[in-house]
Amino acid sequence: MTFLKLADTILREEKRPLSIEEIWRIAVEKKYDKEFSKLGKTPWATLGARVYVEMQNNQNTNFYKASSRPSKFFLKDLSNGEIEIEESTKKEKSKKEDKFEFLESDLHPFLTYFANYYLKAYTKTINHSKSGKKSYGEWVHPDIVGCYFPIEDLECRGS
Repeated sequence: MTFLKLADTILREEKRPLSIEEIWRIAVEKKYDKEFSKLGKTPWATLGARVYVEMQNNQNTNFYKASSRPSKFFLKDLSNGEIEIEESTKKEKSKKEDKFEFLESDLHPFLTYFANYYLKAYTKTINHSKSGKKSYGEWVHPDIVGCYFPIEDLECRGS
């Protein structure tokens, strides 16, 4: 027996949404846990991970998340439309409407103008290369540096 088959069996027998801990507790009560040859220290965590991964990676999965707090799961073919199906646990990338319509680097000319006109500072934009670790985020924010020279007259003084 696999963890997914175990979750499917328990949800079919109980005919109601259950949390991962409830699924595992019922499996232990019904002695389904004895069908596994080897279990780790936290088999309910493994069960939860398998269900989440199945929902995230398999578009045609029969599992769905019936509620969020606490997270309860059920089977699509048993719901008969009675339970509102939530989106899968897969995090969707932000939509284009959620993003700004400009980049930070687009604001640099305005900042440069302000710094030069009002502060008499000279600025420079420094663009960095993107990070190779895309899962942790990319370097998308350029830096801007500036300097101010308080000397009014740059001519040599003295002889």
